[in-house]
Amino acid sequence: MSLMGIYSKDIIVNKVPAILPFINLVVMFEDIKEPFANLFVSVITPKSEPIQLSYPAPKSLEKGKDVNIIIGLSPFRLNNIGPAKFEIRFSENEKAIIVHRFSIKTSDEM
Repeated sequence: MSLMGIYSKDIIVNKVPAILPFINLVVMFEDIKEPFANLFVSVITPKSEPIQLSYPAPKSLEKGKDVNIIIGLSPFRLNNIGPAKFEIRFSENEKAIIVHRFSIKTSDEM
């Protein structure tokens, strides 16, 4: 078992461009207010086209329950350093309900 993730505001690589074999987003919901059919995820990184994903909700999703959803991206390409973010929404056209901001840095910047 290993624990990997963005525990700070940075992803640090030796150089850019870089390719990470994978990255997983773990989205944890507690006490679901209204069931939903899909999650829509946008991955925005410097000098790259945004990645838009639609991810189906678990079939067992019910009001009042807790649910963890793991969304994997493989490979995960990093083209440049700078600010980046993951945005998560319940419909394609609504405002993001979760925004996780982070930076992509190289080890020589540290």
